[in-house]
Amino acid sequence: MTGRVRVGIIGAGGWTVSRVLPGFLKVPDCEVTVVANRRRETAEKVASQFGIPRVADDWRSIVASDDVDAVFIGTPPSAHKEIALAALAAGKHVLCQTRIATNAVDAIEMHNAAEWARAREVRAMLVPPGPFYRGRRFVAHLVASGFLGRLRHVQAFNYNSSLADPSTPLSAGRNDVDLYGPYNAAQLGLTYDVMTPWTGHARRVLAQRATFTAERPLTPGGPMAKTPYPDEVTVIAETESGAVQMNVLNWAVHFGESRVELYGETATVAYRLRGDAIFAARAGEDGLRQVPIPPEHDSPWLVEEEFIRLVRGEIEEPSFSFWDGVKNMQYLEAAYKSALEGRWVELV
Repeated sequence: MTGRVRVGIIGAGGWTVSRVLPGFLKVPDCEVTVVANRRRETAEKVASQFGIPRVADDWRSIVASDDVDAVFIGTPPSAHKEIALAALAAGKHVLCQTRIATNAVDAIEMHNAAEWARAREVRAMLVPPGPFYRGRRFVAHLVASGFLGRLRHVQAFNYNSSLADPSTPLSAGRNDVDLYGPYNAAQLGLTYDVMTPWTGHARRVLAQRATFTAERPLTPGGPMAKTPYPDEVTVIAETESGAVQMNVLNWAVHFGESRVELYGETATVAYRLRGDAIFAARAGEDGLRQVPIPPEHDSPWLVEEEFIRLVRGEIEEPSFSFWDGVKNMQYLEAAYKSALEGRWVELV
């Protein structure tokens, strides 16, 4: 399509408010025309904050609206499939939050609907993972250019202390299995998506899970309930490129540093999340040194602009597709099964 792109927002939580809406408002000839959230009062607050002219009581009215060309789906993953399928069927372009669905079957159905819509010039895209976004293209360049030689091993560490205190309530995080599904513990899937462009997808996985605090209060000072997700997960994967991939998540550690390390036959690259700091060294050098991200490989957050360009036909493929979401869910389901059964699990 050409001309002004009118966007409807479905789900106006923290990520939508802090990242997505400011991004859309920076794109020329793009207008956010309507917003809906689970509670009308929160949608009204967001509308007032960002100058959105209309608040809807139900996402279905946004999908059916004549003043909406595209929708952003920022709801919990359990609602993604229903909204995305309805929007695509109504001829609305779709930008969906990163966690595509709660299971691989639903993700495949969403991908198939996106392919059907594409044949009718309606486009779909997933929001890429936010962590390590800025330096991802530079690391991809280092891998593709042969700086590391043959890539042998990539390991990612997603650490924080948000669950280190046993009294931290479940309400402090995304701990509702009905909304988020049983498979995606914290940001395990996001970290997999970060590594995949460098290693290729997992062919088989071996996983382990640990829960350090079996019960937590539902709310501050509230009744105790079983902790639905593990505090720690480690997944080893053999990947399409031949590189071994390790994904470590632990949100119950003090002073842990989130980072990704890439080891090749001739060099090492380490990417620290804090400050988007990338370090590298070749074999024979004294040690890792910080390497600035070159302007031509810099990747500031321009996801909303990318989506609008996709809608306008200015680019052919999104950087992160519904098919990427399918592969993510297959990985998470395989890791879950592996941890429960204590064995390697082959991916489809």
